[in-house]
Amino acid sequence: MARQGSMLMSALPFSHVLYDSERGKRCDECFSLRSDELKRCVACKFASYCDKKCQQKAWIDHKKECQHLKLMTPAVPDEAVRLLSRIIYKIRRGVLEAKEWNQFENYPERTIHHVISHRELIKNDPAMKRKVATILYETRRFMANDSPSDDDILEIYGKVIMNAFVICDELNQPMYVGCGMYIGPCIMDHSCYPNAIITFSGITLNVRAGTDIAVNDHKHTFISYAELLAPREERRAQLQPDYYFHCECTQCSNDDIDRMMLSTKCPNAECDAPIIRIGDDFQPCTACTCSNFSAIYESSVDEITRWSPAVYHILQQGEHNGKEPQAILRECVKYLQRQAGVLHPKWNVHVIRFKDLAARCHFRMKAWTEAARLVLDTLEAKRKYFPPNHPNISLQLYFAGRALMHTGKAKEGFCYLEEASAMISMTHGSDDPLVALQTEDIINNFLLLSFNDCTI
Repeated sequence: MARQGSMLMSALPFSHVLYDSERGKRCDECFSLRSDELKRCVACKFASYCDKKCQQKAWIDHKKECQHLKLMTPAVPDEAVRLLSRIIYKIRRGVLEAKEWNQFENYPERTIHHVISHRELIKNDPAMKRKVATILYETRRFMANDSPSDDDILEIYGKVIMNAFVICDELNQPMYVGCGMYIGPCIMDHSCYPNAIITFSGITLNVRAGTDIAVNDHKHTFISYAELLAPREERRAQLQPDYYFHCECTQCSNDDIDRMMLSTKCPNAECDAPIIRIGDDFQPCTACTCSNFSAIYESSVDEITRWSPAVYHILQQGEHNGKEPQAILRECVKYLQRQAGVLHPKWNVHVIRFKDLAARCHFRMKAWTEAARLVLDTLEAKRKYFPPNHPNISLQLYFAGRALMHTGKAKEGFCYLEEASAMISMTHGSDDPLVALQTEDIINNFLLLSFNDCTI
């Protein structure tokens, strides 16, 4: 058995690249946030490093890339092409493994050649045709005479899109800073209600048990490949084209959860209860028995549910690309107003996601009162929709505590920070920097609370 909180696996990437949006702010090797101390590669003037040690460590992977970047500047290819080329050169050097550790029983030998690519499925997928053509063209253009055959490029590309991980920095915003190929962790299967938790310490990927796991092997350990704060249809629509399977996990089989995620506001303005829809039929309100669902009500629900995911992902991409929080917040407020009175304000995931994005904007703008309100608005729903001890919940608790601390509500902030600290210590390990930051915030709250008690 793997006990809750136990480390199951720790791995360095086989290959990794920094997102272009973070260039000039982070080290290309360790991803440390050091915008004032970075030193550029004197040859390509593209990659930057926090010190000589990182530059020397990165050189074996950057050497060939550096030559191509000098020839192509300023027409630099995107992260996917650079990650592909790095993997190709690494395999040519005979490097097939990455540094990793695990405590799984019956764990098989793993090299880059064991990573599934689904090359034939991708090759015959009409929806992938244009994307594949672009990748092949850009990779050939970047690698020039070093470029392998189209089949070999497609083999590596398949491994990347099926198995690469987005690398996160949970201490800072934006959270997503790069991507990497991790050979060991990608052996674990998907669940929309995972029992294992992935966190990052720099570029090191750690996997811990989110709950007790009866059989300690990789076949009984599940991580998530999809966004969990999404209705079933959206999760499946993400998984099917990217991973070629139709998810039938416990969460996807739970109709009650999915219906609550899509719940709407009761037409009775005095009632706060959610309305559930089964198929095309809205069910009478369980609180006030209202069943007056007009054609306008039904069409409004359909219309808002249709555009909400697309608009949210556009705004989320803007955040990822460094768009000003004030501009994103204006859009969030506009769309939340359009959702108001139609989608349920507490349980509908489309509303929750816009509130999450708005809360992050308020945090970046240091508008603590509004940040606290929005974070607390969505906390109960997240406890329902995410597995116990999921990082999304612990970070929500942490942000609630911090925001409340800044608004002078020390007692409330202290309670949330204490709960967050216990959860983060379990999911991240007691030596994680996020735990140290939590401890500092708890001490600050305790001192503030003590001071307030003494001055009453």
